[in-house]
Formats: sequence, structure tokens, C-alpha cells
Amino acid sequence: MLTDYLALNAVHERVEVFRVLLLDRKNRLIRDRVMTRGSIDHVPVYVSEVLRSALVLDASALILCHNHPSGDPQPSQTDIELTGKIVEACKVMEIVIHDHIIVGFGREKNAFSMRAAGMLSD
Repeated sequence: MLTDYLALNAVHERVEVFRVLLLDRKNRLIRDRVMTRGSIDHVPVYVSEVLRSALVLDASALILCHNHPSGDPQPSQTDIELTGKIVEACKVMEIVIHDHIIVGFGREKNAFSMRAAGMLSD
């Protein structure tokens, strides 16, 4: 399962890490790229860098992901706004954002999917 994979990659992180899964037209993984690392409660993400990675690798779809070291996977207002900016930029280039998944760890691993929560539309 995708969330298990993302959780395994983030379980030992003490800072927020923003990663992008870049996919081809058949939704096969081209690359799992760590875009940037941040602090315990913030990670700087540049929309232009996300878009550049997609264009360089000819990706047609992306899955965004980051972790919340606090353990709470609920998106912040900043997470929601950033996702909206990335979605809008990618629309221009006909790149689909399948999801933005936030992974948190508490007593058990958990994840928040913006797609499943109805926060992303096609």
C-alpha cells in the first residue's frame, strides 16, 4: 500500500520532508524525489521546483507527500494553500496531481489523503 511505503520512508525523520512521486502516463513510478527538508514543523517548498522536476522527467502525474513529525497528519492551512498552488501550476502543463498525502506517527502510523478527504478534484 502506498501509505505504508511513504510511512517507511518517513518513520525516522525528525524534521518535515517533502517528497514527490513522479509518474508516467500509465501511472508507473519514474522517480521518488525528496524535494526539500525542513524543520520540526515546517518545510519550505517551491512550486517552481516541483514543476521543474516533473517537466525534466516528463512526468504526467504526481503524488505529493510530506510527514508531520508531531504525529498529527491533519493538514495545516499552509499545506492546503501550497497544494492548491501546485495543482494550479500543474494544470497549465497538463500534469495531474493524484494526491497529497501527509504521514504522521503517534501510537500507530497514520496518514491523511487530501484526495480521500475531498480536498482535490479532477
